[in-house]
Amino acid sequence: MKVGFLKWAVLGSTMVSTISCAFETTVVDQQVVDVVVELDGTVEAVNRGTLSAQTSGRIVAVNADVNDLVSQGDVLLEISAEQQSASLDAALAQLNSANAQKTKAMAQVKRYRELFPKGAISKERLDTAEAAARSSLADVKQATAAVTQAKESLGYTSITAPYTGIVTKRHVELGETVAPGSQLITGFSLSPLRVVTEIPQRYRNDVNDAEQFTVITQMGETLNPYDAKLFNYAHHQSRTFRLRLELLEQPEKLLPGEWVNIMFHYDDQPMLLVPQSSVIQRGELSMVYRVNGEQVTMNPIRVGQEHSDQLEVLSGLEAGDEIISDVVSYLTEK
Repeated sequence: MKVGFLKWAVLGSTMVSTISCAFETTVVDQQVVDVVVELDGTVEAVNRGTLSAQTSGRIVAVNADVNDLVSQGDVLLEISAEQQSASLDAALAQLNSANAQKTKAMAQVKRYRELFPKGAISKERLDTAEAAARSSLADVKQATAAVTQAKESLGYTSITAPYTGIVTKRHVELGETVAPGSQLITGFSLSPLRVVTEIPQRYRNDVNDAEQFTVITQMGETLNPYDAKLFNYAHHQSRTFRLRLELLEQPEKLLPGEWVNIMFHYDDQPMLLVPQSSVIQRGELSMVYRVNGEQVTMNPIRVGQEHSDQLEVLSGLEAGDEIISDVVSYLTEK
């Protein structure tokens, strides 16, 4: 960039300077620019799902509804537990009986083992007592397993939140009968969050790592994902590839379903750039004032994308050309 001293006079369609004012000029050069594509993204919860019944019964309590914020471990629904409680009582009774039989069998084995060396009982009676003791131990083990299973079935009657989050759908009403597999309630967690977007097919091979992406929220907050996962198949209609961006920062005001802007830095390309202040519109044409010695000529150009306060020049100028930096000031003061 340099400062020129220009006077002007009109020679045909060309403005020639002979100078009365100083005007800043710019020498056009080729620069390597970080090429960015803007994408639309959607925030989604990493943990989300639907809770289903694991036992049979009636819905006897509904403690959470759509849009409720729940904490991990909160009881959301309750299923009738009469049958499950009865099964647990029966299993406990069977365990008590098995323990009593085991105690009796073990005492008998102990006594027979003391009598056998004295010849008071036969070997057959000792063997029978030892077999009965082993059987009683197996019965206790089986009864203990039945109690564990019954307790688990009873626990299935209280539907608790697996994580802190928001309820998005309730599939049952109070009094409804459910069976194993029946959908009960749907929700998602508020943390951790991630962003999903669609990558156009032509950019698929340009995705390398998470550092290429910057997420900008509607509040203007900039987030840098720590991991990027590009799906290995395209959508059959849009021909785009889904991309997941895992977020390290978890802003409190960021919620699942919100729209965010994603800047995809996919390439570095050389291009001619000029200051936006050097370009003026004449109808549908973009023009600059090119300096050639003491001559200043209106020069049409074709512009591309904006890059900060500069414009990409697709045609009309070459590297080394000199132009007026601030065309408005030039036209005002000349």
